Amino acid sequence: MKRGGLVLLAVAALLGAALGALFVFRADVATALFQRMAPQGVGNVLTARLPDGLHAVFCGTGSPMPDRRRAGPCTAVIAGERVFVFDAGEGAAETLSLIGVSPGRIDTVFLTHLHSDHIDGLAPMALQHWGNVSAQAPLQVVGPTGTARVAAGLNEGYAIDSTYRVAHHGEQIMPPSGFGLAAREFVIADGADSVVVHDADGVRIIAFQVNHAPVDGAVGYRIEYAGRSIVISGDTSRDDRVIAAARGADLLVHEAIDTHLNQIMQNAANAGGRENVGQIFNDILTYHTSTEDAGRVAQEAGVGALALTHLLPPTPLPGLDQRFVRAARTTFSGPVWAARDGDVVSLPASGGIEHSHQLRF
Repeated sequence: MKRGGLVLLAVAALLGAALGALFVFRADVATALFQRMAPQGVGNVLTARLPDGLHAVFCGTGSPMPDRRRAGPCTAVIAGERVFVFDAGEGAAETLSLIGVSPGRIDTVFLTHLHSDHIDGLAPMALQHWGNVSAQAPLQVVGPTGTARVAAGLNEGYAIDSTYRVAHHGEQIMPPSGFGLAAREFVIADGADSVVVHDADGVRIIAFQVNHAPVDGAVGYRIEYAGRSIVISGDTSRDDRVIAAARGADLLVHEAIDTHLNQIMQNAANAGGRENVGQIFNDILTYHTSTEDAGRVAQEAGVGALALTHLLPPTPLPGLDQRFVRAARTTFSGPVWAARDGDVVSLPASGGIEHSHQLRF
């Protein structure tokens, strides 16, 4: 064998031995990396890295359909030093923590409506709020009629668990007074389309009606702070009231359904003998907004940018989410993002708009 071949064999042998050793000691290597990363994870405070202004933090961009990369619907808005959360889908509290926003920092959770996928992360969020800062009072949750009933049910469901938490860690770490949720409901008066639900410390939040029939009382929200504004559509079919509420906003966060992908899913369900699932795919078209219509809403409202969320159907393959962006750009001339869990859109008080990704793990 030529000398070059012998050298290659020797190198291959050394690499094989090195890889074998790495395989044997992989737990030790992983532990060392974990030790280095842990302080960054625990000390990861997003608010400390952001300029004064409004910031949309995407803590859940999915839907009720399975999607390993997307938690249930959740958008946090950081206004100065205050943190507000809009909807709390499954996995939202965990995702928020990974982004660098402690649930203990949450001021209030606002609900757009009471569909299960928008509330099934509320109890874990309340638990994380309680434990992260030894909260002395329950997590505040504000929403349409029925919110108090949901909160009471979740409090009862977790009541036994709460006694264990106190027993594990003591009342100083888990004060009994900080357990659970405290609800406040609002009603939009007859003849009105909106109501102010928060106005303090320079932050103004307005709830406005949307069409998510047959759901009663579904709303979106407009958040204003330091001369900047974010509008969250909530779940809705195309609705002129969203246009009115979003007029001149810096950022519109709007739900979106890709009708072509949805048709593929419907056809697959029917072909597989799951006509009930096929019917669901057909029905959701009536109470959600197509991506093109979300772009039209943004264009007519004259917003600065559009972030699409609550993506339907799921996007398990790279590139599928770009279908949403491409479709919205046919009807909206401004910047468009198909939001991912961990995305942050920042609106500094000094002006401008910035987009980043903050999910570190």
